[in-house]
Amino acid sequence: MASLGDSTNVDKLVRDIYGGDYERFGLPGYAVASSFGNMMSKEKRDSVSKEDLARATLVTITNNIGSIARMCAVNENINRVVFVGNFLRINTISTKLLAYALEYWSKGQLKAFFLEHEGYFGAVGALLELLTTIT
Repeated sequence: MASLGDSTNVDKLVRDIYGGDYERFGLPGYAVASSFGNMMSKEKRDSVSKEDLARATLVTITNNIGSIARMCAVNENINRVVFVGNFLRINTISTKLLAYALEYWSKGQLKAFFLEHEGYFGAVGALLELLTTIT
């Protein structure tokens, strides 16, 4: 469903506020300024589709994950971020967005990696953590 939607119908973008890029802060016009920001307008609320809302929800969640991952990577001084978990299973929208956003917002300093069989690695990590706490 989300693959058929357009999140820009739901989200308010930098260009919706400034008419284009906001050069003072280096923000491109296509950057999200406010997730679901267009939903404040009744006219826009009435014109969006379920697919647009699904896509906007997915983009919002993915942007949050990417933002947290970027902050953690910078804090830990690492340049590779490995994403795992079933959220990314057959989710090309999120994997493409995460890869692009990490590279863009870090000015090429961070790289996103995605594993095959991603759903199992959360369980492996939990097991490893358990083993370190009981030994």
